[in-house]
Amino acid sequence: MAKIDLSNVALPQEEVEVDGKLYLLTALPATEGLKFLEQYQEQLDTGKVDLSVMKKMICNYVSYENKIISDKTGKDCISFDIHFARGLGHLRNLFGEVLAWNFGDVFQEPASEE
Repeated sequence: MAKIDLSNVALPQEEVEVDGKLYLLTALPATEGLKFLEQYQEQLDTGKVDLSVMKKMICNYVSYENKIISDKTGKDCISFDIHFARGLGHLRNLFGEVLAWNFGDVFQEPASEE
């Protein structure tokens, strides 16, 4: 039986372990990645950090134990506020993994030419 190529249908995903917890990351679509980079550059230029960008990215592109992370609660989702209560360092580490996976090639130092 031939394998079905889903590369043009579904966004790539990868499991990552952060502080002993296993998360499933979904890649940002290219347009969303560009929007994020634009917001990030604005934040660098103005010095004003918008932490809601972190929450938006986690809620839209990260799942935990086969459930989405959301402002809502229910059988198919985990409350963002409850999951990360007293865990803001963990949230920062998870966000770092999301950035590294989605933008690793953007935030890496260019190789020196010798």
